[in-house]
Amino acid sequence: MKSAACIVALITGMSAAAAQSGPAYVGKWGVEGPDACRDGVGTDDLKATFTAKQFEYYASTCRVMSSRRLSRSGATAHRFKLQCEGEGAKVDKEVILVVLEKTDPRPELLLHIDAASWDTLTYQRCGD
Repeated sequence: MKSAACIVALITGMSAAAAQSGPAYVGKWGVEGPDACRDGVGTDDLKATFTAKQFEYYASTCRVMSSRRLSRSGATAHRFKLQCEGEGAKVDKEVILVVLEKTDPRPELLLHIDAASWDTLTYQRCGD
């Protein structure tokens, strides 16, 4: 329950400045920071691309079946129901994406939370 309370605090603490014309999660992200964003040997499994209709990971692609906004501060937090395919398997799952806006001490981050297990990955936005 502590994890859920921390996430709610992060979501409700977002400023209105984080709100954008589109969802904040859309784009390319690297799980180990900007070095993972570079094309090259050993980095493909560290990248993900999120759009409003599809999530692309290294070994799977997920179609967004439904989504709902969790944040009153704009498009910073969403919960998704996904249908995923990869490595010969199909699975339905739910994930929560929370974008933490860039501040002076840290870059823009995306929390990728498995809604069933609360396992969390932290991504950093890739540059253009």
